[in-house]
Amino acid sequence: MISKESLIKKVLELNKIQKLNPIQKEAIEKGVLDGQNLILATPTSSGKTLVAEIAGLNVTLNYGKKMIYLCPLVALAREKYEEFKEKYETNFKIKVALSVGNLDSYDPFLEKYSWIIASNEKADSLIRHGAPWFENVGLIVADEIHFLNDFERGPTLEILLTILKEKFPKTQILALSATIANPEDLAIWLGAKVIKSNFRPVPLYFGIQRSGKIKMFGREDYILKEGLLPEEAILTNTLLLKKQIIYFLSTRRSAEALAEKLTKRAYLFLSKKEQKELEDLSQKIKSALEVPTRQCEKLAEVIKGGVAFYHSGLLFEQRKLIEEAYKKGLIKAITSTTALGAGVNLPNFRSVVCNVKRYVPGLGSVFLPVLEVWQMFGRSGRVKFDKWGEGILIARDKEEELELEEIYLKGEIEEISSKLNSEIALRMHLLSLISQGICKSESALKEFLSKTFFGIKVKNFSELEEKIEEILFYLESWGFIYTKEIKDKTYGFDKKLKATRVGKRVSELYLDPLTAKFLIESLSKAHKFNDFSLILIFARSNELKPALNLTKKDFPIIEEVLAKNEKYLSFEIPDEFDENYEEFLREVKLALVFLSWIEEKTEEEIFEKFKITPGELRSRIEILDWLLYSAIEIGKIVTFKKEILKKLQNLRVRNYYGVREELLPLVKLRGIGRVRGRILFDHGIKNLKDLENVPQETLAQILKSSLLAKKVKEEIKNLKL
Repeated sequence: MISKESLIKKVLELNKIQKLNPIQKEAIEKGVLDGQNLILATPTSSGKTLVAEIAGLNVTLNYGKKMIYLCPLVALAREKYEEFKEKYETNFKIKVALSVGNLDSYDPFLEKYSWIIASNEKADSLIRHGAPWFENVGLIVADEIHFLNDFERGPTLEILLTILKEKFPKTQILALSATIANPEDLAIWLGAKVIKSNFRPVPLYFGIQRSGKIKMFGREDYILKEGLLPEEAILTNTLLLKKQIIYFLSTRRSAEALAEKLTKRAYLFLSKKEQKELEDLSQKIKSALEVPTRQCEKLAEVIKGGVAFYHSGLLFEQRKLIEEAYKKGLIKAITSTTALGAGVNLPNFRSVVCNVKRYVPGLGSVFLPVLEVWQMFGRSGRVKFDKWGEGILIARDKEEELELEEIYLKGEIEEISSKLNSEIALRMHLLSLISQGICKSESALKEFLSKTFFGIKVKNFSELEEKIEEILFYLESWGFIYTKEIKDKTYGFDKKLKATRVGKRVSELYLDPLTAKFLIESLSKAHKFNDFSLILIFARSNELKPALNLTKKDFPIIEEVLAKNEKYLSFEIPDEFDENYEEFLREVKLALVFLSWIEEKTEEEIFEKFKITPGELRSRIEILDWLLYSAIEIGKIVTFKKEILKKLQNLRVRNYYGVREELLPLVKLRGIGRVRGRILFDHGIKNLKDLENVPQETLAQILKSSLLAKKVKEEIKNLKL
């Protein structure tokens, strides 16, 4: 056993910290090293992660238990993995693993690791697959616990934590967040003590820019350079302070437009060395794709000036390059959508929220939640680099200045509330609870849900009970569960619940049961089919929502495609006066995007025609890959026709590589993508035998790479052995 004092001392030395701060001291005093559950509701950079690290070392070194560290975003999980691996594998021999992605595996290799960093969805999937090592978890850390408030991600986190605390009641839970208005409610749910503080080692000050001045609260005001746009003037002021800045905007287009405006200004502050390094970075950004798109070229151009735009439309590789360059201080300013406010931890002095309103369908333009704006502000102020950080809002006039001050600087953060009563979330999680055997009856299901954050917070549970009964009815009618009425002493009567074989598989595959039902029905009825008709089935799934926006140019293209392919569809086209008709047209547009991809259209051509960015395209391709895989797995149980299964397998490979069927033999070789595969095919090299017969020198000339030609030849030789 390592004593508390020795453990803390070692962690402080490793992190080059003199002593624990007040929050960390309070965590020790409240029993973090004695297995006590804690909610840490303290500002960004207040040392919450260090508390988790100390607790993690305690359970691993002193009790031989695992720590699972839950993150709401894959990017955040990767960041924590790299950070923990660098610090604790070398110095404490702690084996650290990252588990994200593949949702159809319990990742048996994790048995050998002590610290497991996982996305919330992956951890939920591991539970669904019955990962046996959960029995040996001594600490669960839920980072960014305020994501319970998120309509999309909140329900998974809520169900996951409820399962873990009910199944493993002795396992310690730490919940971390910078912005929780009602941590006491979470504490009741998790059986935890609360540590709530405004302590921040680097103070954060707020300001509002208007009429050539930043009015600061708690600090001296800034007078800005005249004759510039507000964003340009703020940038100039920031760079004169030799600091970095992130701008948050409401749309991708506005983020890109602002980056283009700022790059000329930022370039004036670059040294010759930085200009050269940014030129090199620009080339890497541009060559992230075999054929750069206009977006790639635009990003590469602004980066030369020390500025980058950042949003989900970028490729993962491009986002990573930007993050690394910003951390090194090479990129001076980032213009981002609000998504970066909850993403990776970038070192930053000043955050500027340019737009405090967002368009919401049916509601129009509405103010961002205070919680969200404070999250963006919280990006500012770097420990060891800054004496303070700043969060700035931009006002057009005096009236708006007063309004922003009242809402965001004096207003209260919204309370976190459960989003579990969403129908999609309930469908997925009810089937999961039944298929895992956690809830074997309707009464057990209702009892479990009463122990969720929703069940504890909401006084009137009857509305949710009605939804549960309705969803159980549909799950049974779709063939995913069995029910059987039984007598019960407490309830008078009850229903036994059990998942069918296909229902269990649907749950393991992490599909919305409604999607699975639609795939089974549509693919079973597909007697005549082609590439378009099959892809359209998948494009209609909830997992690929939201569908793409329509433009006037899209309508004639879509109508022509539907007219040509109607005979191949296994479902009725909605009537044009049907309320779902426009949504259907959006789904058709998405199907055409996928079709263009497997017909070898370039990312630039797809962007020009459909206005979908490379990053978004790649994201959708990954989801389609998962849906195709899931359909193939389900098809093995419900017995799809052999030709359908074969076609789905074929489409999955084509979707992965983005090629026509004729290139499949070539692209499976390492280093031969869609572009090189097409070059080989056009030179008459159509399969592995042709590659085997062509001289290596000729192959090198065609591929314009002697090294690649040699590797291809070696791989073909190994395949024959």
